[in-house]
Amino acid sequence: MASVVMSCASTAPVCMRCRKAGHMAKDCQSLPFLRLQSVAEERAQRQAQMAENEKRFEARKAENEKKFAEFESRKAARPTKEAEKLESDSTYTESTASSAGFVYEVDAAEVERHASMDKDVRKLAKVLRDICKLEECEHLETLQAAKVARKPEVQSELESALGLARARARHELRPERVV
Repeated sequence: MASVVMSCASTAPVCMRCRKAGHMAKDCQSLPFLRLQSVAEERAQRQAQMAENEKRFEARKAENEKKFAEFESRKAARPTKEAEKLESDSTYTESTASSAGFVYEVDAAEVERHASMDKDVRKLAKVLRDICKLEECEHLETLQAAKVARKPEVQSELESALGLARARARHELRPERVV
């Protein structure tokens, strides 16, 4: 087992100071053998660098927040395209107002197309097609007969799933209401 582990290990020398492959610690050119600074000096230098990075981050964050606030104020000041269109194209009067609210016409063919693409509707339609094919056969096995006996159940499930899918499709196809 030890020979398997040893054979998988790399045979290239690895430096213990810089952790790079290709040379040993005695031949390392990346880092000197002796420290140039004490551990405390290195720590203080790292902390100073982190504090400087934190200051730069906070400055960028404050600048971005300021820019975002300016953008939001400009965005709130300008009218939206939809509001401009509604203001210029509106023919709304008290006499034409509907008491039921807004009613949007949705294309029935498009609703049917979306409803027929629903996963549950497709699954139940396939089961119903299979049952119709089985009804044409003369000899049915036990499980096939049980499937044929479920036909009224499957038909009612299909109708309810289709109604739900139509409602979802109408909701998806209805344009957004701007108040």
